[in-house]
Amino acid sequence: MRRLRALFPALLVLLLPLTLFAEQRIVIDHVEFDEKTKQLTLHADVLDVTYTPIEKLKDSQIEILANGAALDLKTVEIETAEAAKEPVAILVLMNASNSYRIQGEGETRSPFVIQKTGVKDFIKALRGNDKVAVVAYRQGSTLEQVYPFGSSFKQAVDSVEAYKGMKEEDDFGMEGKKGGDNEADPPFVRAVRKSFDFYKKAVPSLGATRRRYLIIMSDGKDTLTKKTKIVRKFERVVGRFKEYGVRVMAIGFSADDQGFLSTMQTLTEGTKGLYRRVKPTDLSTVPAVWDGFAARIKKQYIIRATLAELPENGETIKGKELMNYTISLKVDAGKDGPIEGEYPDVRLPKPSFNWKAMLMWIGIALGAIIGLALFIGLIVMLGRRRGGGGQQEYVEQEYDGPDRGKLYVRMGPLAGDIFPLIDDVTTIGSMKGNTIVIQDGSVSRRHAAIKIDQMRYEVADMNSTNGVLVNGARIHKVFLKDGDKITIGTTEIEFRLK
Repeated sequence: MRRLRALFPALLVLLLPLTLFAEQRIVIDHVEFDEKTKQLTLHADVLDVTYTPIEKLKDSQIEILANGAALDLKTVEIETAEAAKEPVAILVLMNASNSYRIQGEGETRSPFVIQKTGVKDFIKALRGNDKVAVVAYRQGSTLEQVYPFGSSFKQAVDSVEAYKGMKEEDDFGMEGKKGGDNEADPPFVRAVRKSFDFYKKAVPSLGATRRRYLIIMSDGKDTLTKKTKIVRKFERVVGRFKEYGVRVMAIGFSADDQGFLSTMQTLTEGTKGLYRRVKPTDLSTVPAVWDGFAARIKKQYIIRATLAELPENGETIKGKELMNYTISLKVDAGKDGPIEGEYPDVRLPKPSFNWKAMLMWIGIALGAIIGLALFIGLIVMLGRRRGGGGQQEYVEQEYDGPDRGKLYVRMGPLAGDIFPLIDDVTTIGSMKGNTIVIQDGSVSRRHAAIKIDQMRYEVADMNSTNGVLVNGARIHKVFLKDGDKITIGTTEIEFRLK
């Protein structure tokens, strides 16, 4: 057994071209969520380039996503199904037909005998509360029970060793024989369908065993039925297996006719299982393939991740406080690069109102306001310094004619200047061409205007960025009174009639 396991990686390289999951190396077969603890649990196969389980997976290597967005995780725990002692229920379907019991030229053992060796080694790898059952099929017969579901692995191994099937000469001439339930089914199709019935009847005795597998070794032959018809029948069977959570893993081997082997891929692909095809010249590698199946089952990862917050980007389910997600697992596989697998239709609760996030944004807004106020205060202080420490000294703009009032600049870049009101409209802004030009980043290009109409003075905001204040209140338009203070950016102006 140990010797064969040591050879397993090398043997898999030979079988790579015919592996089902050639383009995807993470297969998630179950996702569940505990609303009370906010724990998301994924059961996933994580495979390397030889499609064997990656060992010693670390939380730093993984990322879990919901609808493509990374989840915020508080804690992550990773262990194998074997370490977690999570039980598994396995039904083995053996081929006991004539084509498997006839020894090929140059072979020391028949496919049937080598198949039994692989099955026995596989059973020996099971532990604890694992359950196994073994059945066999051959032409013209009903499904034969070799060992019922149970955990007595030694007894199961002994039963497989003792099973001989019908004598070869008694079985000749029975191919294509009609009779029994759904007699139109070819032997292999009928065997798979009856395997499902066998599983279905055993479900009450399997208890809480969540992981369930059907493992098949066959040539898939049926010379009386077209391959396309077999595929159609298998497509219907896949739905039944998925309903009961059964994954199909299959070994395809035929010493002569290879035409029916591909039909088993329909079963494995539809149930997220695994298909291995063994060449006629590689019959001796079959036990190692069975060992590989055991390793994959035992080393499936159970990833438990506690969410810091529920995601908000799901698809709302009408009438329910749930949202629908596709959960993805991304793993950094080192030199092989990142690999990813996904599991659709995961229901998570809608997130409640996030007070923590709201308070955070309020804090950011208050901080910004305080920062802006401090900045404006600094500018004002610098403006006041410009006017000196004592009585404000004003410099009136050069003009000897009559005026209709004056603007005294108290603070800002022009502090100390006096502007007489001469025109019917006086414009204020940072752009050249205004009556009063204030070179200040807080002043818009055309910021404000003062209109004089029959000794009525009206100041208006010209859609400026920072607005216009009169006596501390923001305005759109307002009539001025003697002594009113106008604030434009960091500039404060006092309006006087005389």
